[in-house]
Amino acid sequence: MNMLVLTICLALSTAIPRILPAVFISRMHFSRGARKFLRLLVSVMAALIFPGVIQSSPNATACLTTIGLSVFCGLMNWPPITAVLASAGAVWLLLVLM
Repeated sequence: MNMLVLTICLALSTAIPRILPAVFISRMHFSRGARKFLRLLVSVMAALIFPGVIQSSPNATACLTTIGLSVFCGLMNWPPITAVLASAGAVWLLLVLM
């Protein structure tokens, strides 16, 4: 029982700092310079994550599918959680089928 309580507390302590800014930032209006800075910040973060995506699976097809699906979701302006869930589901499906 203690392990379950610890897991829930750790999940909340991780989720709350990530969810609250997303809730409040959606209501804010930024200047052109601030929007450009945020886009550049997202680009830098994507560049840092890219090598991890390539090394995450021994299957190259799964990695390329993940990248392609994420780019597609981004181009369609879908919410980031959609891209994450779609990519994770696609990789899982490809690894199960192969």
